[in-house]
This record gives sequence, C-alpha cells and structure tokens, in this order.
Amino acid sequence: MLVEDGKIAAKDVTAALRRREKTIHDLRARLSALGEDVAASVSKAAARETPKARRAISRAQQTARRAQGRYLGAIRQLSKQARARVKAIRAKSGVDAAIRAAAKMAR
Repeated sequence: MLVEDGKIAAKDVTAALRRREKTIHDLRARLSALGEDVAASVSKAAARETPKARRAISRAQQTARRAQGRYLGAIRQLSKQARARVKAIRAKSGVDAAIRAAAKMAR
C-alpha cells in the first residue's frame, strides 16, 4: 500500500525483506549454537553428578529409626513439661515406654 502511494520504493521493501531473512538466519544459527553448548554443558554436569548408590541399612537401624519417628510424633503435641517427663521416661525405660506414656498424656 505504501509502495502504491509512492511513499516507499519497491527496492527499499525488497532490501528490507532480504535484511529480515538474513537476520532470521543469523538468529537461528546463534540459537542452534547456543543449544549445542547448553546440551554439552548439561550432559557434562549430569555425568559429573551421578548419584551414589545408597547403602542398605541394617534391620536394627531401620527399627531404631522407625521408633524414633513414632517417638517424635508422640511428643510433638505435648507441652514442654510433659515432654520433659516423657524424655525422663525414655532415658529410664526406653522408647516404647516413652511412646505409651506420651499417648496417655496426650488424652
């Protein structure tokens, strides 16, 4: 429309389109180079950060951790004074007795 009105010459439009195509081509080339660099960096980082195998824990450790979780869950809702009493019971009689006492105190 601007060419028909005589405000822009056809050669200016053609040159602008060529510049646009060249710019698009350059941008695509830069993006693909960037993508290759990023892919190489990611693969190197992934190769360096391979997770180490977990060591299996013994049955005794598993039981102790489970008991610790039950103990912490039992004393969570208790007051500070009740927690102190349960802690004393744990030191004297063990985790299971402390969990039973905490359950009674929570009622």
